[in-house]
Amino acid sequence: MREAILYSTIGLAMALGASEAFAEGIVPGGTIVGEFSMPSVVGDVGNDPTLGMFTNFDNSSTASVGIVNSTDPTLTGSGFQQQGSVLTWGNNPGTSELIFFGGQVPLNPATPFKAGMLTYYNADSALNSLIFGASLSLFEVLPGTGGGELFLGTDLILISTTNNLTGTLAGDADYVNICGNGSQICGKSIEAYEESEGGTGVNAQLDAQIMGDPQLVYTHVALSRTQPGIGPWGEIGDLPPLAGPIPEPSTWAMMLIGFVGLGFLGRSHTMKARVAA
Repeated sequence: MREAILYSTIGLAMALGASEAFAEGIVPGGTIVGEFSMPSVVGDVGNDPTLGMFTNFDNSSTASVGIVNSTDPTLTGSGFQQQGSVLTWGNNPGTSELIFFGGQVPLNPATPFKAGMLTYYNADSALNSLIFGASLSLFEVLPGTGGGELFLGTDLILISTTNNLTGTLAGDADYVNICGNGSQICGKSIEAYEESEGGTGVNAQLDAQIMGDPQLVYTHVALSRTQPGIGPWGEIGDLPPLAGPIPEPSTWAMMLIGFVGLGFLGRSHTMKARVAA
């Protein structure tokens, strides 16, 4: 598959001209797609059983999780995928959801651009049905190759759940952090207000640039001007993930090497069905 992508990319580069061809196979105009995998079912819940306390949950046999990944490169007028990749978790009574919509590779991908949109719906769920994170691998669907893809790296989506004890939107919000060697925004929390408290979901725009061999690196996250529903939605904060201490860079490197291998092995384009709660 790599050889096919390489030859297709060389042909595209020649057609585009040297000024528009980029190192390591990047081609302007391709769509970024995401693939969720490897959900984490062990982690801490904050404010449990009381404010400021933590309880560790091992939901290996009770977690409710579904993944439906999209490789459709079709873009909307806003510049993001029409159909994104979906990660769902939790049950009794509600199901939370993360959707990644990829953007388009610009003429100069070495400068920051709108690489994706992350939509987060935060529903109340039984604590033993939760997950605490998943990996998100990114690929460029190369134009003119009939679906050929170029791997752009894998990071971790860390999901932090808090028990709803404060009675305030911000205090009860759950949140996600995007961490890994391909992220400069691990310290930024994407916070979604609880559905039971009026939250309608939050859209976060992810800016990134493509560097190196190639590697997509998130550089900035901000609330999108386009939000779902009427509101309230959520906010971008500075909360650290509850998943525990962030591994040292050397540990991340070893973890991501494994993710890269799994990413290539898993590119069957088979759509994974949602798991019913």
